[in-house]
Amino acid sequence: MKVGVIDDSEIVRRLITIFLLNRTAPAFEVVFELDTLNQADHINTLETSPDIILLDIDMPGIKGYDGIPLLQKRFPDCAIIMFTDLDDDDLIMKCIRQGARGYLKKDSIGYEMIEGIVSVVNGGSYISPRLTRKLFSHLQFKNNVFAKLSKREQEIAEGILDGLSYKLIAYKLGLPIDTVRDHIKRVYRKLHINSRGELAALIRI
Repeated sequence: MKVGVIDDSEIVRRLITIFLLNRTAPAFEVVFELDTLNQADHINTLETSPDIILLDIDMPGIKGYDGIPLLQKRFPDCAIIMFTDLDDDDLIMKCIRQGARGYLKKDSIGYEMIEGIVSVVNGGSYISPRLTRKLFSHLQFKNNVFAKLSKREQEIAEGILDGLSYKLIAYKLGLPIDTVRDHIKRVYRKLHINSRGELAALIRI
């Protein structure tokens, strides 16, 4: 299996590479190691496409979740696993919505990492078991909150939680910006809140 590693920690990159290269069943080849997504020009010169990319989230410059579409455009047949210390529920969902197929904690370097890579390469998805119960509890609560909203209001609320501006939400949904503003007012009124920050805080309860 061909693997790319993008992480701003040289120690993490080295640990991943050493562990993978010492495996024989399955066998791995690390085709590139990069410390930021700002090195996209270098990625474009690579002749070998990875089967999987282990991608950090919190890096200087372009963040991991923003880099997912860039990497998918360059490597359309490659799956992406987020590899991070962060375990924020909304962040996990944001990465999944952007197209990530897996989410591993950095302390899973070892057999859990192998399990995750193999699962994703074989067409599945993988989230560290330690995060799964926490994530499902969060999703259940979020679904209960969103049940009060119409489908369009839910789409707009997701845009707000993703940090999109009103203009970008309008563009993404093909709506006039005034319509988006009206929907946002209804979302706030139904949930008894007054701001983007209160919405984020409510969903993270």
